[in-house]
Amino acid sequence: MRMNWMLKQILVGREGRQTIAKYATGADQYLGVGLVLSAAALGLALTAPAITTTGYLGLMGTYSLLDMIMPLMKGGQGNAAIFIVVVALLLPIIFLSSAFEVWYKHELQGDKFERKAARLRQYGKLWFLEFAALLFGLYTVLTADADIVLHLPVYYLMISLGMQKLVFTRLSLMIASVKYVEDEEG
Repeated sequence: MRMNWMLKQILVGREGRQTIAKYATGADQYLGVGLVLSAAALGLALTAPAITTTGYLGLMGTYSLLDMIMPLMKGGQGNAAIFIVVVALLLPIIFLSSAFEVWYKHELQGDKFERKAARLRQYGKLWFLEFAALLFGLYTVLTADADIVLHLPVYYLMISLGMQKLVFTRLSLMIASVKYVEDEEG
């Protein structure tokens, strides 16, 4: 019985709040789980060893994406460090936190829900730029004239971004259907 309550809390959030998670049906009920898994994949992508190199951008050794930032800055490769911060850290965290807020936090009739839903739709469009930047970064690394080995966390980042896009798409459709029902009733 306790596990059922915990699972329900993960899937639809707190009791008494009229969030979009409460109205999800079918596979959409598991979007919250998708968000949690995407966040976990992002955490692994950022903290586990992602690259081993002997000389690429002045790096020697094995680094996680987070571990690479300071050595790149100190080595005069600030552009590469900023690229990693924006593409692998800031944008995915902003995307995930916005999706969490729309899914779990804000009630459907609230002003914050409308603002956050509109922002989430914009992030859904920005996602393509994010993914293109990641592919560009991978292409740059893979075509470099250095000894480079990529590890699984690079793919975890891609999986996290793919899951985010799936959630954005499904949430956008759910938001549109809620808006349609409100327009019909009003």
